[in-house]
Amino acid sequence: MAAFGELLKASRKKAGKTARVTAIEAGMQPSNYCRLEYGTLRPPQAKPKLDRLADAVGILPNTPERTSFYDLAATANHSIPMDLAEIISTDDAIPLMLRTLGKKKLTKRQIDEIVKLVRGKSD
Repeated sequence: MAAFGELLKASRKKAGKTARVTAIEAGMQPSNYCRLEYGTLRPPQAKPKLDRLADAVGILPNTPERTSFYDLAATANHSIPMDLAEIISTDDAIPLMLRTLGKKKLTKRQIDEIVKLVRGKSD
């Protein structure tokens, strides 16, 4: 959880805000916000709450920073990142594909090749 808290604190400081102001903007008690930064409270799991928190610390939507924010929150909660959960739930074939790939024990190179194929790039 420390990595999530570190990102939260660094983003807040970059935005030039105090923890108290950030907590209020995020709709949280200041004490709970501080516990998030220190890694003693798990991040919210609901996407609207995560988005409100990210907005409060100045992490813009649809950026690599927002993706990292979701990833670190999910890691702290031992769950799938919110944006990926939404993608997975859109098509019944996606969970099947992921389970199939998970059983194959693919190498990093094989995974990179699959990513290239999906993105429409070839060597």
